[in-house]
Amino acid sequence: MSTSLFQFRSLALRSQHQRITLTTLKIALIASLTGCASVSSVPAGTPVSTVIQQFGKPAVHCKSRNNLPRLVWTSQPSGETAWATEVSTQGLVNGFEQVLTDAKFSLLSNPGWTKDMVHCEFGPPAEIQNLGFYDKHTVWTYRYMSERLGHAMMTITYGDDGITVIRHRAIFDSVMGEAARGYGPN
Repeated sequence: MSTSLFQFRSLALRSQHQRITLTTLKIALIASLTGCASVSSVPAGTPVSTVIQQFGKPAVHCKSRNNLPRLVWTSQPSGETAWATEVSTQGLVNGFEQVLTDAKFSLLSNPGWTKDMVHCEFGPPAEIQNLGFYDKHTVWTYRYMSERLGHAMMTITYGDDGITVIRHRAIFDSVMGEAARGYGPN
């Protein structure tokens, strides 16, 4: 009787292993078909229609400082990347750049940034908060991977007019940082 019980358990384990293997293969196939690829891998000169067909519509479509169409694909609110490109007059992308970086955010130190400019440069934020009782300030927060802080959040504060950037600063993202170390939400 112990032999038949052993054989049954062996068959059950083999069947469970086959199900796990099959599930793993299905996940790998779906991932390969649906886009583990990123817009960052798209070469300059690719038709924008091909990019949109492969990766979907961008989160932002605006005019760049060069007066060309600018498109931003983002992983906000929970991701830490946003990829932007300009589109030539021939409808070709000029290559993609990661815009949620310390270097790009340092551009905000130059005066004159507005909410529309920030949206066009970095895409939609992960979070928007309205602060203040007398002074009405809006704060946009972007999650990103900082070179000096690791998992970080860039907070951009708009003045009483709700349009003009009055300050920005990077802070450690304790939620993403703890999750990366195996603590907190995954």
